Amino acid sequence: MGYYLINNEDKTSNPFSAYVEKLEDLIYHIEGEVNDALIVAGSLDSAPFYLRDSDEYKNLCHEKFRNGLLAQAIFKEEARKQKFIVELVPQDSESFSDYNIIDSFTVKRADYVIKNCKDIEVEVKCLSFYTSKNRSYFYIRYHELMKLERMNSIIGKKTVLAIFDQTEVKFPEASLKMIELSTIFKENKKSVIYDKDTKCFKVPLELTSSGLDILENYRINKELYK
Repeated sequence: MGYYLINNEDKTSNPFSAYVEKLEDLIYHIEGEVNDALIVAGSLDSAPFYLRDSDEYKNLCHEKFRNGLLAQAIFKEEARKQKFIVELVPQDSESFSDYNIIDSFTVKRADYVIKNCKDIEVEVKCLSFYTSKNRSYFYIRYHELMKLERMNSIIGKKTVLAIFDQTEVKFPEASLKMIELSTIFKENKKSVIYDKDTKCFKVPLELTSSGLDILENYRINKELYK
């Protein structure tokens, strides 16, 4: 175990940290005032890094990605408060390869299985809500929904979308909306419009329900929770 001296003056420098085995060896790397020196204890193989330089973590630099992870965490917390059994579906590349058992089309599992709801999986999205002519709606990519729908046809599940407003994700009571995937396809060319320019469905919020009401409709043995 040693120490890293973080270069917090010139953040464009490379490398931006220096490793020493003993704290007193930092004298070879510090010049002038040392009160504001930033020191991190660590091993030689655990060097600090910028997120932008890590293939594994650089997506965290993007606010939309962070909001998406936050939305998943909030959904899981809210669902558990309501006594739903929420199980994470693995989304790593190895698991994805296991799902694509048919070469003719790609598929995707939803983010969560709700174990005490009959045949229900939940895909969590953090999207922007828009309003035009007193009607609110959101856009969602057609190809993403098709991958979920194809998966449903293979495993016999239903997918429900849990959608958070991008601007209000930290206030789940106000922004969480849910809609069944089948409803979007059923309303295609009716209240749901396919936008050729964005290759997205434009879905009116009036088709959604607030909170976790949809999950309640599918809860198994509801009388146990009264």
